[in-house]
Amino acid sequence: YEARVGARFPIKWTAPEAANYNRFTVKSDVWSFGILLTELVTYGRLPYPGMTNAEVLHQVDNGYRMACPASTPLALYEIMLECWHKDPEKRPTFETLQWKLEDFFTSDGSEYKEASLAY
Repeated sequence: YEARVGARFPIKWTAPEAANYNRFTVKSDVWSFGILLTELVTYGRLPYPGMTNAEVLHQVDNGYRMACPASTPLALYEIMLECWHKDPEKRPTFETLQWKLEDFFTSDGSEYKEASLAY
């Protein structure tokens, strides 16, 4: 998909190739999904806090990636980093993300407690 001239889109969620060249693909959606993951683990904090859209574009083009959010397991942050690979073709597919996330959330049952029926 190519955006029309004058189309507006949310820069902080947009992959560099989409923001810079109006090239939107499933792989640019994967980038955005990585941003969504940061929103989930930070309870809705905006991505790239304290940065303007122009700063985000410049920094991301120069290799900057958001730091691991506090209390985020390294394995989950590594999935985010894979979503933000500079080369879109090296980003995971959504199918791969599905099994990686399923693996992540089921690999250690100690993080989950049995639901109690007592009210």
